[in-house]
Amino acid sequence: MRESLQTIILTILFSVILLNCEQQKELSNVEFEQQVFYELFPELSDRMYQDLRLFPTPPPPSPDYLQEKGFDAKSDYHKALENWKKSDDYRKRQNAWDKRKDSINNDATSIYIVFPDSINRFEREDMYELISHFNDQKLIVDSKDFELKDGFQVDFDKLKSNNSKLRFKPMSEFPKGRELWTTKYDFNFGGSLSFSRILFDKTKSFGVLNAGFVKGRLNGSGYRIFIKKDENGIWIINKIKGTWVS
Repeated sequence: MRESLQTIILTILFSVILLNCEQQKELSNVEFEQQVFYELFPELSDRMYQDLRLFPTPPPPSPDYLQEKGFDAKSDYHKALENWKKSDDYRKRQNAWDKRKDSINNDATSIYIVFPDSINRFEREDMYELISHFNDQKLIVDSKDFELKDGFQVDFDKLKSNNSKLRFKPMSEFPKGRELWTTKYDFNFGGSLSFSRILFDKTKSFGVLNAGFVKGRLNGSGYRIFIKKDENGIWIINKIKGTWVS
């Protein structure tokens, strides 16, 4: 009886393991890509977002302003600027900026970000960038994966961010072109965020994708993001490189 019970338990365990293996095999390339994308999205969205209200930081004063405050900006502007930074006037301006910055950071009002309804595109140069960045790994990239054009529809219920203020709205709900930036919204509009598809190496342990965050019609920046699995099998961001600025 005891041996029969052990046999039944072992049979069940073997069946569960086999079922899990089959389920993993059934996971398509696109499904795997989505799984990784949603896993990384909380950190990605937080690191890509830039609050326009915090940019730029207070610009340095003009030579005329320094001159009015008693600093000889005509002879040497840079020396006058350094001396001014030791003054009470500088401290007052800096304190005012710090208070404004704290007020913005502590504001719990939701910020709505435009996000594409689907993610479809690859960046062709990413294949070379991936291999070059992880050159010590001797990666192999499957060109068939690179040529995939299917992409996937974004599940907005899965778009969570480490920045608790961020909310994401489908691009299809917004005006096109210039009107996206000139329209007045009845919510706190924070910009437009987009990602390319993820290109993986053949072992699916390393990857690369691109991101762009646009704060205004001529105000944005792009990034190439390298990702990898850590020793615990968790996907992490390895490095972020700037690719364009407007």
